[in-house]
Amino acid sequence: MKTWMRPSWMSCCATLRLLPHPHPPMSPTLLPSTTPDLLSWLLQSTLCLGACWLLYRYVLRQERFFHYNRRFLQFTPWLALLLPRLVSAGLEYWPAEPASGKAGAVLSGGLLPGPTVQAVGSALYSLPQWLPLLYYTGVLLMLALLGARVLRLWLRTRHLPRELRTGYVLVRTGGQLPTSSFGRWILWDETVPLTPAEAQAVLAHEIAHVQQGHTAEKLRLELVRALLWPNPVVHLFPRALAQVQEFMADAQALRTTSPATASPTIYASLLARLALRPYQPNVPLTQSFTQSLTLARIRMLTQSSSARHWKQWLLLPLGTALLAGVAACEKAGELPPPPPPTVAEASLVPPPPPPALYTADEQSPGYPGGQAQLMADVLKQLKYPLAAKKAKLSGTVFVRFVVNEQGRIQDAEVLKAPSGSNGAVEALKSEALTAVKTLPGRWTPCQRNGQAVATRYTIPVQFALK
Repeated sequence: MKTWMRPSWMSCCATLRLLPHPHPPMSPTLLPSTTPDLLSWLLQSTLCLGACWLLYRYVLRQERFFHYNRRFLQFTPWLALLLPRLVSAGLEYWPAEPASGKAGAVLSGGLLPGPTVQAVGSALYSLPQWLPLLYYTGVLLMLALLGARVLRLWLRTRHLPRELRTGYVLVRTGGQLPTSSFGRWILWDETVPLTPAEAQAVLAHEIAHVQQGHTAEKLRLELVRALLWPNPVVHLFPRALAQVQEFMADAQALRTTSPATASPTIYASLLARLALRPYQPNVPLTQSFTQSLTLARIRMLTQSSSARHWKQWLLLPLGTALLAGVAACEKAGELPPPPPPTVAEASLVPPPPPPALYTADEQSPGYPGGQAQLMADVLKQLKYPLAAKKAKLSGTVFVRFVVNEQGRIQDAEVLKAPSGSNGAVEALKSEALTAVKTLPGRWTPCQRNGQAVATRYTIPVQFALK
């Protein structure tokens, strides 16, 4: 029975093992390591996050579904971080295989490990070398600043008296720090003149921050902010998340306090009075009752309109559009489609249907000396084209070919190549195609039911600038 098989280097060559070789193929990574990949990733992540921010800013921000907005602000930066890399890895390691017009049964050998050729003599202080270094330096600096803020908070509170209570730790600041919260700590300024009912409302607000895990959410957002630091949109998210967290804590405080302060009007008056007290030093990474977006909180407390929950579903079409847009950007470097047939060509008899792909169940094919020798032979044929060096073009060229029943290579073609100037791209494609076509070794063809069967393979040839 003829069956289709997904491209995989294990599909036909079940016993063909991945042997170590001097230049292993690049594996997909979370963050890019070359300048073209870095610039493409930053552009796509900025577009993704910018679209999400516009949706929040003009559609979701004024609504009262706080839990949804909190999740939206937490996870969309991670979506912008991961989506371009996942789409890029998927398109790069599973390139689409157009049907071949060659008659006869052809096995799918799938993707083989590919070599990497580096350009020797490129500029030592060139732009492609320093942009990734600059990016990772910025990431480390952002993480170091975050660690310094946490350390500063710990140093300012380590000698203050503490009281262990159910679900939180009360840290009395004696006027040195404002009332706020961090993790399980509630920093309590007992010098503020409050009635027992007002103190209960303020404490309920800070307890809400502790119970809902707002500090962990802030730290996770700061982490993705460090990873996306060149993206200007990501720096708008921390303040927006802090605002939503304050809305949620206010709502819980109104539900859990006594009727004397449960009225939104009374609670808003308390909030305004405390906000107008003399300036107090800000404590990083804490949720402060008296310094957090006061006017927006009062407006939300006194707002009576109901939430329009249909707006929550707008994320689905936006996410679909972003996925399609990122995939389109990644495919921009692929080969253009063939030109439409002329009138004379259209009148010809259509080509035969593509050959069926069989599942190999007997002897697997192989290259003399194994895959290590295959990679070494490909590298011997490769040189970094001068036109690609001058254009500072790097990337992966996918070459597909067929090993026929006699073990010879035929029908070699380029499936995908990096985008750039036409001359440089054509030079990379020509070099990779020639290297595969001129391989000196003769393959052992795949055997099925005792007969040799042609097998199709794809090799990724990586060109990297030093």
